[in-house]
Amino acid sequence: MKKLLVPIAVVGLFMLGLSGCGLSPQQLYPEPRIAGQLERVANGQTVSVAVDDQRTTSVIGHRGGLYAESNTLTVEGRTTFPRLQAEAEAALRMRGFIPVPQGQAGSQLRLSIADLKYSVVEDRTVASKVQLTAVFAVEVHKEGQVYRGRYTANLDKGFVKPPTDSANNRLISWVMSDALERVFKDKGLLQFMANQ
Repeated sequence: MKKLLVPIAVVGLFMLGLSGCGLSPQQLYPEPRIAGQLERVANGQTVSVAVDDQRTTSVIGHRGGLYAESNTLTVEGRTTFPRLQAEAEAALRMRGFIPVPQGQAGSQLRLSIADLKYSVVEDRTVASKVQLTAVFAVEVHKEGQVYRGRYTANLDKGFVKPPTDSANNRLISWVMSDALERVFKDKGLLQFMANQ
């Protein structure tokens, strides 16, 4: 009887281990923000802001584990538009511009989510690592001229247990915030919009 109990216990532990490897999909709701103050460079030039999503899919990656293909991470671009619009306009005000509705501005700035990526690098001997990338594309039209830029931010974060929904929201918010700040620290972009 004792010999029979040992294999049953081993199988039970194995099944428990398998169940722990299955991670559920996550829908993320990042809230990118501009941190701190930005130096004033403009003198009340008007600019309109439009936000869109250039990605072909809302899936940004997978959470890893045994069933990696089924535990997708998604970010619907439209859920971030209000926050991106508000932060972009706040950054422009700090820089000395005046955000106005479409059709009433000297410059038209389009801020696009060009790419969001989330990947897990698994190492069986130490903590695994999450790698995130956020890319914004900007296109500004002014008096028949166009300025284009791409702004990329990366983040690597180690973990022992798979990040929770709230942890992943913080991570993607951080990397998107970093990329967004790079937009409004681009001297070439600011000079293009500020020049009369």
